[in-house]
Amino acid sequence: MFRNDKHILTHSILFSILMIVLMIFVYNFNVPNPNMILIAALVLSTSIGGTIPGAICAVLMFGYSLFFFSTDHSFFRFTDVNFHKIIVITLGILINFVSVALLKKNRDKAESQLKNVNDELTKANGKLEQTNVELAKVNEQLKAMASKDTLTNLRNRYALRQDFELYVGIPLHVGFLDLDDFKAMNDTKGHAYGDNALATVGKALTTSFRTSNCYRYGGDEFLIITENESEEAFVSCCEQARKQLETAGIGFSAGYVQGVPETIPELRSMIMQADAKLYEAKASGKNQFKGSAFDHAFVPSQEETAHYKSHHQMRA
Repeated sequence: MFRNDKHILTHSILFSILMIVLMIFVYNFNVPNPNMILIAALVLSTSIGGTIPGAICAVLMFGYSLFFFSTDHSFFRFTDVNFHKIIVITLGILINFVSVALLKKNRDKAESQLKNVNDELTKANGKLEQTNVELAKVNEQLKAMASKDTLTNLRNRYALRQDFELYVGIPLHVGFLDLDDFKAMNDTKGHAYGDNALATVGKALTTSFRTSNCYRYGGDEFLIITENESEEAFVSCCEQARKQLETAGIGFSAGYVQGVPETIPELRSMIMQADAKLYEAKASGKNQFKGSAFDHAFVPSQEETAHYKSHHQMRA
């Protein structure tokens, strides 16, 4: 409020000085039609300064008109013609002052409304940006939840599909791990015990391998994909996981292949070959690992294809 009062006072003084200077100028230099110049000053003071500076300049202009057109500059005595001029000038002053004052009031009101709208839009944009950030966080959380198997805390089949492209063109070990006698375990000890066994496997794989490379493929089968690692290191990780699980009374077999898939179909072929190696390990006595180099020309036998498809359907 005080800032506005100071602002009005400053404008009132400046425009009053301007009007007085112009009146002295037009009087001393006998400028024709001086009221045209003074009206312009009145419009300027009202449109910029506002009502109070404009009113002061209107009074000064009216006083100058009384002085200029009165007989002997008496301010009160006029000829009939000059009196008529005073009436016309007074009406002109009032009409210009009121019109410009109303226009400025409407302009200021419009500017104020526009500022309020801009402020509201700024707040709305800020809230929208905050909402977008929160939605992005929620989406990331949902994506992470959708990519994780809740029982084992390993990545799931959905995550595997998202990761396929990351593995193309990189030296890999692709391993399939299957718990031995898991069905018998569920039948004799119950599904709760079986779920606990799967959770224990998840912890063992997390410890032995990087979590991001371990997937629960379905049921009691797990897929392991390691990058740029030697066969000895891969087998060592498998042995470490086996030792941890043996203490919990859990055994598993694994099949793996090593190589570089050049395309996603070749990566799928590696997974199928690892599954075939797992089938060999199961057929030859369980609780063991079978591995080989990746065969780019691999064509599964009818028995391997049937086994893979039947297990793939159960895992889906």
